Amino acid sequence: MTDRTRIAVSRALLASAVILYLPANAIPVMTISLPGQVDDLTVLGGVEELYTSGLVPVAGIVFLASILVPFLKILALAWLHALQGSDRQRRARLIIHGFLAKVGTWAMIDIFLLSVLTAVGQLGVLASVQPREGAFFFCALILSTYFSAEVYKPHLIWQESPAEAR
Repeated sequence: MTDRTRIAVSRALLASAVILYLPANAIPVMTISLPGQVDDLTVLGGVEELYTSGLVPVAGIVFLASILVPFLKILALAWLHALQGSDRQRRARLIIHGFLAKVGTWAMIDIFLLSVLTAVGQLGVLASVQPREGAFFFCALILSTYFSAEVYKPHLIWQESPAEAR
């Protein structure tokens, strides 16, 4: 894959992530059924549910991992692309790219936890957990940011723009 193709693919994946961010956070990711109560929960709704249940540290971790980190990944990728070909802040961009690579390996932990919760949450009449459409959007968002960062290789940060090469 050429460098120009890498940049174009990474930008397309970033654009996909931007488009997917709102539905991933607005559409319910799961339905929890308890006796006398059925709740459709979005990612933020899950955070609120954990918070009101007294699980404040867990709510904070879910908020950080599921809402804040994907948003920051989108911002970081947009920043890398905005400065593509520039010699400004190359070392900072390299650090950010390294951070994206490390965070990317843990990005699907939310979907993994939902699948475990779905499997464990099948307690018959006591409770059940069902995944919903929002989980698809959330998964697509995470994969888009992951592959955008993966396709955008660190050597692209050091590339000069055609105007600088003259």
